[in-house]
Amino acid sequence: MAARRASNKATARPVLRFYSRSVACSLCGVSERELAQWEAEDLVAPARLLERGEHFEPLYDEAALRRIRLIRTLADELEVNLPGISVILRLLEQLRR
Repeated sequence: MAARRASNKATARPVLRFYSRSVACSLCGVSERELAQWEAEDLVAPARLLERGEHFEPLYDEAALRRIRLIRTLADELEVNLPGISVILRLLEQLRR
């Protein structure tokens, strides 16, 4: 019976969580204006867009939150400008491949 429980845990799907823009900003310590600017610069993108009538609400997953926190660290603590952040993010993506 213990083996059966262990196998069920191994095959269980991870729970996907999505956060609204305001919640993502709160969790990451950034303003909505900063996040909107980073999205306009293609530094970060929402994981999904939830259709709400005639407009779409962006939703962010854990990977997007990690990226937002990284961008915040680069901008605030290391004082890297947006073009520099873009270069750093591209280099990190190349290293992960």
